[in-house]
Amino acid sequence: MRVEQVALPVLRWVNGKPRLAPALDRLLQPFNPFSRTLNVDPYPAYERLRAEGPMVFHRGLNTWLVTSHELCEEVLRSPASVDRGDLFDVVSPWSKLSPTERATFTRSLLLVDPPDHTRLRKLVSRAFTPRTVERIEPRIREIAEGLVAKAALEDRVDLFAAVFAPLPIYVIGELLGIPEDDWDRLKGWSDELAKVIDPVDAFVPAEMARAVAELDEALDGWIAVRRAALGDDLLSKLLEAESDDGGGRLDRAELRSMVAILMTAGHETTSGLLGNAVVALDGRPDLRERLASDADVAGPAVEELLRFDSPVQNTDRMVQEPMTVGGCEVKPGQQITMLIGAANRDPQRFDRPAELDFDRPDNRPLSFGHGIHHCIGAALARQEAKTVLPLLYRELPAHRVDVSGVRWKRSMTLRGPVRLPVQR
Repeated sequence: MRVEQVALPVLRWVNGKPRLAPALDRLLQPFNPFSRTLNVDPYPAYERLRAEGPMVFHRGLNTWLVTSHELCEEVLRSPASVDRGDLFDVVSPWSKLSPTERATFTRSLLLVDPPDHTRLRKLVSRAFTPRTVERIEPRIREIAEGLVAKAALEDRVDLFAAVFAPLPIYVIGELLGIPEDDWDRLKGWSDELAKVIDPVDAFVPAEMARAVAELDEALDGWIAVRRAALGDDLLSKLLEAESDDGGGRLDRAELRSMVAILMTAGHETTSGLLGNAVVALDGRPDLRERLASDADVAGPAVEELLRFDSPVQNTDRMVQEPMTVGGCEVKPGQQITMLIGAANRDPQRFDRPAELDFDRPDNRPLSFGHGIHHCIGAALARQEAKTVLPLLYRELPAHRVDVSGVRWKRSMTLRGPVRLPVQR
């Protein structure tokens, strides 16, 4: 029996008992990834861990924790595995999913290694090109303008619910060529499927099965339309994409997996980026004014906001062959957890890392990964942020965050508010 079979369910149970939180903190020293305080502000915990070294072995979790930007880059470039299919086989509630449901996740770009990853990446890259993002830029602006204009009518509004949650999923719907009538259904499926990403709160297998089945049925209909007449949308291009080295096309399970990961990863990371940005900028009227008035600052601003408070706080690799990282000997079977949020504030890499600086030179945050698993939708997320943030501060210049009403996502991996009230 693997440690995760017992450890994760027990830790979830303890995590749901606030009175036991101090005991869990002591048990998981020097770093408790289940701590509720991490959801609100993880950075003090990162700095305490960094003081112990750039790479620390956590015996309770059987994982190496990395806070160094340089070492995170090194591991992300390494051949260490992202395949966690074994967890889906033995750890509840993942193990309660059917083979078809598991394949929605285990056959995605996020969780496969070369050579399968190489084949899938080539096929998807042929469809998801820079031109794909350029083609929908006017629609991104149009969708954002509609959502922001509606929010601006209110003296008090939850920006997450009104703008940041719907925008990314509507853009994904537009990108895939899915009818607007189905966009809100996409949001519901995305919210459910995203629960698989994180082990903090166990999902309900029956609800996950329902979401996968409904997505599968809808996908059949969308595919049938395109079989009759392919268009210029991403779903048509995914159906058309064919490898030039005999790898063939995406099969049905891979296509479903690709649509699912575009929905969940594209939605969760972009909404987190936008929410974190608004919280970070609330005390910086100078930077809000620059975003509202200077079109040239949007690109550097988004990079700095990604660095300052990343929507993705960590990512894992499983070690299959002995490797040395930062002078540490990592054994096969051990895990390396790269704390992206900590690496993006590494003082060895960034001057004044806890300050927001839109003019920061050589700014290369790791928020969208690095190496062969770099997020394929990073350009799309950046474009959405570059569009909506300046628009937001032009249309809602007097609205400020009601800090007492902010609620943060319960997650070990993803970071962002799930309630973000602002008022004038």
